[in-house]
Amino acid sequence: MIKQKRLFIMLFSILTACSTTSSKDGQNNLGGTHFYSLSSLPPEAALNNKLRIGVGPLEIPRLINRPQIVSRKDDTEIIMAELHQWGGSHKEELIQVISDNLSSLLGTEKIEQYPWKFAFKPAYQVRINIERFDGELGKNITLKARWRLIQNNKEVLVKRAVIQSKINGKGYNAYVKAQSQALKDLSQQIAQQIKTR
Repeated sequence: MIKQKRLFIMLFSILTACSTTSSKDGQNNLGGTHFYSLSSLPPEAALNNKLRIGVGPLEIPRLINRPQIVSRKDDTEIIMAELHQWGGSHKEELIQVISDNLSSLLGTEKIEQYPWKFAFKPAYQVRINIERFDGELGKNITLKARWRLIQNNKEVLVKRAVIQSKINGKGYNAYVKAQSQALKDLSQQIAQQIKTR
C-alpha cells in the first residue's frame, strides 16, 4: 500500500511538472492547447451590390499549411507551436478573411470563393499566391504575396506585395492580431486597384 502511494505521488508530480511547462513566449500552458482565429474588417452596408468579386484560388506554402502556428526564431530556424494552433483550416480561414475584407472595403455582398457555382459570373477575380506569412514573436510579421486581377476573364494586373506588420505584444494573441492586420493591408491594396478601374 505504501509503495502504491509513493508511485501515485511520483506520477502526480511528473504530470504536474509537465502541465506547468512554460512556452517560448513565457506564457504558462496550464489550459492545454490554445486555439486562434484571424479577424477581418467589420461588415459594411452594401453600397454596390452589382459588383461581383471572385476570390481564389489561393495558394499557400506547405510550411504554414498546418494546424500549428508557425513563427521564426531567426532567418533560418522556424518554430511550430504545438500548444498554439489554428482553430480550423488555416488556408480556408485566409481566403475567408480576405473575402470578408474585400466585401467591407468594396461595399458588396456579392463575393464568392473559388470554386464558385457556374451561375456566378464575377466582374473581377483575384488570384493570390502567398509566398511567406510569418515572423518573430514580439517583432514583426512579414507577408509576401503575388496576386493577379482578372477582369471579364482577362488578366489585367499582376502585383507583388511585401507587407510588414508590427507585433504589439509578446504572445501568440498579439502575433495573430498582427497577421490579421497584414491581411487587411493586402486587402486594401487589392480593393484600391479594383476601385480605380
